[in-house]
Amino acid sequence: MKILSAAPSNTEIIYKLGLQEKLVGTTSLCDHPRDAIKKPGIGGWNKGLKYRKIDELNPDIILLSDSLQNKQAQKLEKKGYDLLHVSPENLKQVYKSIQKIGRKFDKKQEASEIVQEMKKEINSTDLKNKRIYCEEWMEPPMVSGNWIPGLIKKANGNYFIDEERSREFDLEKLKKFDPEYIFLNVCGAGTKINPEKIIERPQWQEITAVKNENVYVIDDALLNRPTTRLIEGLKEIEENIEIIK
Repeated sequence: MKILSAAPSNTEIIYKLGLQEKLVGTTSLCDHPRDAIKKPGIGGWNKGLKYRKIDELNPDIILLSDSLQNKQAQKLEKKGYDLLHVSPENLKQVYKSIQKIGRKFDKKQEASEIVQEMKKEINSTDLKNKRIYCEEWMEPPMVSGNWIPGLIKKANGNYFIDEERSREFDLEKLKKFDPEYIFLNVCGAGTKINPEKIIERPQWQEITAVKNENVYVIDDALLNRPTTRLIEGLKEIEENIEIIK
C-alpha cells in the first residue's frame, strides 16, 4: 500500500507506527523525523498542495488532518482518492485519531500502546497547579486551545480556558486569571520568538508571569501538532516550572 501524508502530524504518526516504508510523499512542513524530509514533496500543508505531484505519486490512500484541510479533502475525494481525514480538537480526540490510523493499517495494538504510553507520561507530569497561559498567535494574541487545555489539566496544571479552539480573548479575563507562567508556542515560528515581546506589552504589566518574567518559548511543533511529541512539549513546560519553584 502506498501512503501519502498531507499533514505533518500524520507523518509523525505513520513513522511512530513503523509504516514509513509505505510512505511515498509528504508536505514541505513534514520535518519530523528528519528522514521524512527525504520523501517526495507534495507542497504545503494547507493551500499549497501540488495536485499534479499527488497524481504522479498515485497513492492508495491520502492522510489529512484538521478541518482546515476540508477543501483539500473535497477536491481529492472528487479525484477519486481514498482518504483518511482525522480532525482532533481535544486531547481525547488526539488519542482516537492515533488509534483510527492504527486500525486503518492493521496496527491497532501498536496504536493502543502508543496512546497508553502518552497517558502514562502525562499522568507522571506535575505542573503543581500553577496558572498557565499558552499563546498560539501574537498579533492579535490568541490563546492556545484544542488539546492543550486538556494536556495541561491532566498534568495537574491550571489553564486559562477549557477545551475549545484556539481563539482571541478578553484581556480583562486573562488579568483576572493572572497566569504565573506564559508559554509561547506560536504557530509556524518554531523557537524563533523573543519573550520580551510579551514582557514589553503595556497592558500586560500587572500579570504575574510578566512581572516575574516567567515567559518561555516552546517549539510550536511540540504543542501544535496532535502527536506523541505533545509529551515533549509538556515536559519542557514542567522543566521551566521546576527551575524556579
